[in-house]
Amino acid sequence: MKDALAAHAEWLASNETRGERLTWVGQNAIRADLEGADLRNADLREVNLSGAKLQKARLDGANLERARMSAANLRGASLARANLTGAHLQNTILVGADLRNANLAPADLELADLSKADLTGADLRKANLRRVDLRGAILVDADLRRIDLADANLQATKLTGMDFSQCTFIGANLKKVRMQKATLAQVDFTDADLRGSRLNESDFYKVTLQNADLRGADLRRSVSISSALLETAITDEKTILLD
Repeated sequence: MKDALAAHAEWLASNETRGERLTWVGQNAIRADLEGADLRNADLREVNLSGAKLQKARLDGANLERARMSAANLRGASLARANLTGAHLQNTILVGADLRNANLAPADLELADLSKADLTGADLRKANLRRVDLRGAILVDADLRRIDLADANLQATKLTGMDFSQCTFIGANLKKVRMQKATLAQVDFTDADLRGSRLNESDFYKVTLQNADLRGADLRRSVSISSALLETAITDEKTILLD
């Protein structure tokens, strides 16, 4: 492993004229210690990195298509522009990770910790984000259409102006979330906690609000929302419905 990493370092430093690109296609690297390793642009398709130590590793531009990284520690790692299509990232630690413009469509991130991760411009279409922690994550310009966020924790996260068409938020923690001017077409908020959330000027076309907790939520100037729809949710005198 050390020789391969050294050759890859030379390949990167020489602008690909010397050394050799790291290619671990389908290799078994379970619980490998790669903390701080420079794996930029490496070919890691279908590699098994389950339980690996990858804190602060550099994986920018790496090809991790269908890689197995369950329970790996990627705290503070850089995965900008990485290809994670079909990757297995269940229960993975991605706290503070850089995932800008990464391709995660679709990837399995169930139970992953993505708190404070930067997902700017990331493609997450159809990804499994059930029970993930996204508190403090940056999701600017991320493609979140048709993702599953059931039981996810997005408390106080800023999601202004985003397109969540056909997403699932069943049982999600969305307390104090900022979701103004969002597209919520066909979103399922069944049993979601939206207390104190800011949903004003959002589009509620065919939204499901069965038992959603909207106490103290701000719904001013939202469209496609009716009294019949709100009757299926939980509201109180602090729920703001009109301008």
